[in-house]
Amino acid sequence: MSRKIKYDVDFKLKVVQQILKGKESADSISFKHTIDDSLVKRWVHFYRLHGIDGLIPSNRHYSPEFKLEVVQTVKSKSLSLKKACRQFRISSDSTLKKWLILFDSFGPESLRVERRGRGKPKIRTPAMPRKPKKTLTREEELLEELADLRAENAYLKKLQALIQSESAKEEKRKSSKN
Repeated sequence: MSRKIKYDVDFKLKVVQQILKGKESADSISFKHTIDDSLVKRWVHFYRLHGIDGLIPSNRHYSPEFKLEVVQTVKSKSLSLKKACRQFRISSDSTLKKWLILFDSFGPESLRVERRGRGKPKIRTPAMPRKPKKTLTREEELLEELADLRAENAYLKKLQALIQSESAKEEKRKSSKN
């Protein structure tokens, strides 16, 4: 199980400066310190865009207006998740992905809903009483499987006939136009 390691600003700055001065590459530094190279590259990019502020952790609360602006920009400019996160200084592309899914599924109002901490416990409704499952013999199981396979086969045959019928109609339409 991997755990998230937090690096202090001084360490990030030292790494970024080594790369920007051309002393080492992002790959060599990531190998030397056993840091994911994408993280090192993100630090460099954030530093270039925002200076030292880009290296300070941004455990900030995003306002609904900010979320909406980001989502609309991503959609209108067809930005990748990584590009948008770097542009808007969002620490994780999974955060942005959640916003996009919410927006696409439930509209802009869904970005206003606060979803922090543990979810509320669900109220359980009493379940319908289940019929006790009858144990089947091997022969009965095989007969049920055979019935399922026959139904599937019949469905596929009808589907194939429908496809052939549609393509025949299309061919007829094409030939009558010529």
